[in-house]
Amino acid sequence: MKYYLLFFIIIYTFSSFAQKYNNDPNLVCWSQKRQLTIDDFQIKVANSTNSFSSAQFSYDYKISTFLSLSRDYKKQITNCFIKNASWIDTTHNSEISVRYQQTLFDLSEIYIRQFRKFVYDNRKALVLGKIKIDDINAQIMNDLAKRKVEYGLDTSYGTIPDKQRNWEIKIFKEIEGFKEFSAE
Repeated sequence: MKYYLLFFIIIYTFSSFAQKYNNDPNLVCWSQKRQLTIDDFQIKVANSTNSFSSAQFSYDYKISTFLSLSRDYKKQITNCFIKNASWIDTTHNSEISVRYQQTLFDLSEIYIRQFRKFVYDNRKALVLGKIKIDDINAQIMNDLAKRKVEYGLDTSYGTIPDKQRNWEIKIFKEIEGFKEFSAE
């Protein structure tokens, strides 16, 4: 009985923490139903000389050996946009800037889902401590960083319409390929 009580206390604590994190009004967690808008960028600037927008994203995971077997492990690995750390130049074509940042957000979701898949596929090894989750996360985030650079250069930061559309289609297909690893 004592262990059951301890088990429920631990579950409640972790689920309460996860709910608080996901309810942070400064974060927009990735959702296929909700796209970024200009209002999500809490910092507005005029005539930026280097770029037309910058978004900050939070890629976070709260996986322990205990939680790696949890049914809601997908919600413990998050991909969120940080509103108060993101800016947009309001004198430039903000529609292109928002679309570009949304595409980066979508691209990130692919790699977050890959990470969720890795956690699921390797849950036993994680419990046994045979895999260092931080090393895997670092590798996946490194791959994401390279892909973001490739996307930015190929589309000239979202300003070449045909290439932008091709990337959006490719990203959508990849996201759908990891559909079972969605947190929604």
